[in-house]
Amino acid sequence: MRELITLLERYVPGYSSQVQGASDWSLDNLEEAFGQPLPEVYQDFAREMGKNGGALLGHVDAYDPFDVADKYQLATEDNPPRRFFFVFGDPDPLSPSHYWLDLEAPSEDGDFQVVRIPLFPDAWKTKLDRRYFSFREMLYIWAMERVCLPCFPHRLLYQQGETTTAEELARYLEKMGFVRLPYPRNSMLFERDDAAAGLYRALNSSRFEFHVGMRSPDKLKHFQAVLEDNTDLKKSIWEP
Repeated sequence: MRELITLLERYVPGYSSQVQGASDWSLDNLEEAFGQPLPEVYQDFAREMGKNGGALLGHVDAYDPFDVADKYQLATEDNPPRRFFFVFGDPDPLSPSHYWLDLEAPSEDGDFQVVRIPLFPDAWKTKLDRRYFSFREMLYIWAMERVCLPCFPHRLLYQQGETTTAEELARYLEKMGFVRLPYPRNSMLFERDDAAAGLYRALNSSRFEFHVGMRSPDKLKHFQAVLEDNTDLKKSIWEP
């Protein structure tokens, strides 16, 4: 998780001062409430930013280990079985769909797929949404989308077309001076001195979404022309 904070610091100097890790005592308390060892990838996260994740986690709630422990101590029939480990709450008051690690779906390096499940009986059987390849990958994607890219005043969002693959797009970006970050590996993040980009590839799918930000509107306009001349990506109707 230190590498993730280093990425955030490149765009928001001093970002590490926003975050606060959870105590070992709070993790011990959560492990007792959960009834089995906590995933190591979660422990690494919690020790760095489990108390406060700053802007990265501004769109979720109830992630402090004490709050998570309360959910297990006050377990109801709405909770999914403990093959799922709660990590982030959805603040939507009408139809919340929370984030969980599926401990029976390992992904990479001791990590697990991230799913979203609403809270009502047996929702995990009918409403489970497999969202991210791994917990770490989700955090990196959020870092780019919610902290890094908003630092650029000019941005575009694209949806995949019919033929251009993520790997082909990556090669075009490298020709235009972008450097692909070594992580994540399923989705992809890119940087250039004057720009950054994120390619989110849905779990178990070849479909992807591409978001780029630049400091110069003229360079972004040129980039857009090159991209649309050489790929079949479609500009999204949604503003980034």
